[in-house]
Amino acid sequence: MGKRRVTLITAVWKRHDLTGLVLNRFRNIKAELADMIDLELIAVGSEGDKSQQLCENHGFAYVEHDNMPLNRKYNAASRLAQESNPDAVYRIDSDDWITSDAITNSLTKIDEGYLAVGLLDLYFLDLPSFRLGRWPGYGFFNNTKRMWAWRNRGKTVGVGRCFSRELMDELGWEIWDQEQELSKWLDTNCDERLKERGHKIKGFTMQQLQTFAMDIKGGGENITTQTFSNLRIKWVKDAKSELYQHFPKEEVDSLIQLSQSIN
Repeated sequence: MGKRRVTLITAVWKRHDLTGLVLNRFRNIKAELADMIDLELIAVGSEGDKSQQLCENHGFAYVEHDNMPLNRKYNAASRLAQESNPDAVYRIDSDDWITSDAITNSLTKIDEGYLAVGLLDLYFLDLPSFRLGRWPGYGFFNNTKRMWAWRNRGKTVGVGRCFSRELMDELGWEIWDQEQELSKWLDTNCDERLKERGHKIKGFTMQQLQTFAMDIKGGGENITTQTFSNLRIKWVKDAKSELYQHFPKEEVDSLIQLSQSIN
């Protein structure tokens, strides 16, 4: 079997300093995987030359689209992914960090027969305070809104979802419902779109996929004061030491500098 191809898609909007660090993480993953996987990088943005230059300077193919509705914006990247003829599409936001194992091991699960793969748990980084904590995911004891969490048990998080080529073909290369106009709840819309076709994203823990996944909060105006209020998060004692174990030192140092600059 020759080199595999995975296309990573993301969407960018403002928060240029943080977005630059995230795009750099994805570019470094591409370099890390170069001997095994041809990782194509696609970003959709909505700020004209500003977002185009940011993305292209980090090695991304770029497509422009109105920021709203978000489902149609993301679908612009999803459709463009077809042109690279990938074995799988990996969807992730522009405020998330992952390690390269997330992609390689998700692709392994796709090869085992799963049509879509996602994570059940993740870390949150509160950028202003530089606090890092693990959220175990949807479950009765992991959220203050317990009945809501119980109804969503087993649901994968939005950070790092991998879709097989077979499923992408079935979806017409649109992961989200193009007819609706959504400003949020994209993960739920995706889940419902798959459910209508008799499919569900298979969830695995970070440990099972041997990866570290982190959602970075506090880098822009789209973050609310209620970000962590309903989640039961286990905060780690030393965020910096934990991050140094999983990511290159220069990347973590840049994230620390960004945290210090916004305080």
